[in-house]
Amino acid sequence: MIFWGYFVAAAAIFNCVLLYTLTDTYLSFGVWLLMVPAGAVSYFIERRVNRKTLVKTHIDKISAIVWMGYVISIIVFLTVIHIISFKYANYHFFLLTTPVILTMIGMGQFVTACIFRKKMWYAFSALTWIGAVVCAFLELDIQFIVLAACMILGFAVPGHIMNHQAKKSHV
Repeated sequence: MIFWGYFVAAAAIFNCVLLYTLTDTYLSFGVWLLMVPAGAVSYFIERRVNRKTLVKTHIDKISAIVWMGYVISIIVFLTVIHIISFKYANYHFFLLTTPVILTMIGMGQFVTACIFRKKMWYAFSALTWIGAVVCAFLELDIQFIVLAACMILGFAVPGHIMNHQAKKSHV
């Protein structure tokens, strides 16, 4: 969570900066291709953590499946939005990307809150849902700033909190 929170936030801010600095602004979106190697890094981090884990519960497996469903949904959504945008030569559909991604993140966090019975997570899911609605009123460059804020506050911060709680309880 901490890795993805900071990584996506950095990519969003970098994309925003590139929008203002590149003459061919469409090239700025190439930064999102970094999600592929980041996924590989995340996989190896998760594998290393899982090896150290003494017990893997059924709830842990369900949570992992929820987030795997999120990743598959994001891939399908991005594929569909690109096909429609290029087919109809209407690039306004891309304005839906950030709000929909934030909505799906909120869903993943909400289900995670239900699975682990963590009330704090309900607030984080609400934060990302609010961020999604706010993005509907904003231009693309500012949507990236909202995405970065939601990823830090809704992913990285909760990850740090969970790590602190785990260390405190010696788990």
